[in-house]
Amino acid sequence: MARTKEFKVGLFVVITTVALYLGFNYLRGLDVFSPLHTYYVKYQNVSGLNKGASVILNGLEVGSVVDRKFSSIDYDEVIVTLAIDKTILLNDSTEAMLAKPDFLGGVLVRLIMHPGGQTPLTSGDTLVGGVDRGISELLAEEGLSAANELSSLVNKINTVLEPFAEKADTIALAIDNFKTLSDQLIVMTDEAQMSLEQIRLKIDYVTDSLVVAMGGVKPLLEEYTALGEKLNAVDIESRLQRIDTVLLGTQQFLSRMNSNEGTLGKLMSDDSLYNNINLALSDLDSLLVDFRYNPKRYVNVSVFGKKYVPPAEGREKATKKKN
Repeated sequence: MARTKEFKVGLFVVITTVALYLGFNYLRGLDVFSPLHTYYVKYQNVSGLNKGASVILNGLEVGSVVDRKFSSIDYDEVIVTLAIDKTILLNDSTEAMLAKPDFLGGVLVRLIMHPGGQTPLTSGDTLVGGVDRGISELLAEEGLSAANELSSLVNKINTVLEPFAEKADTIALAIDNFKTLSDQLIVMTDEAQMSLEQIRLKIDYVTDSLVVAMGGVKPLLEEYTALGEKLNAVDIESRLQRIDTVLLGTQQFLSRMNSNEGTLGKLMSDDSLYNNINLALSDLDSLLVDFRYNPKRYVNVSVFGKKYVPPAEGREKATKKKN
């Protein structure tokens, strides 16, 4: 089972590699299905020539650079391997020249087929190498231009730095002042952080206090809520109508009392009834006093049939006896 997995992984890697190779060459414009011949070229210096660089024949790409390596341990010569389309017939007069198409482009190999070639070349043969003079001149011009630009840049830098050299002491003092200011800013930043920390602690304390207070207010709010629900359940409108009816009846009762109508009204406005009642109470008091001292006048009990004496005569006889 493990070997089967390894075989599948290896097959996948091989297929992926072949697909990448074919796709890369296809994107470069090469016919990936046509066979290629391998040729070798010797150069003293291949600076700027990379693997995969194009091989051009009369402006048409016919191959690519496959490999680059030193020919001996002296490292004085480099062998470049070229893969060229098999349909291109090369001979002993063909020259593989290093060239640079433009300033921004990379170095490529340009095939130049000089007239007079007699012997055709086969795969594995060595081509005659050469270097386009344009590359050398271009490199020299680029080096000179770079040197001139560098010299100009150095002169500009010297021009800019010359005033600063005259005021070195002032600049040093300014740097010291800046350092002092920076230290002060660091101290102020630390103090601000401490203040912010204290503010944060106070806010946390206030928040905790509010939470505690809200915890105490919550039961009270629940009671008010329950009371409000009870009040909502009560028919306040009908109660107010009843109260209004009672107040209206009371008002009418008081109005009638203040008038001369009815018993209570006459009692409040006419004092004759009061005088009559007062006189009746006075007579009642006299009657009770007389009944206390002369009970026989009012209660007469006779076992043997004693003659009844009227109150007036009895009173006269009693007065005579006292005299």
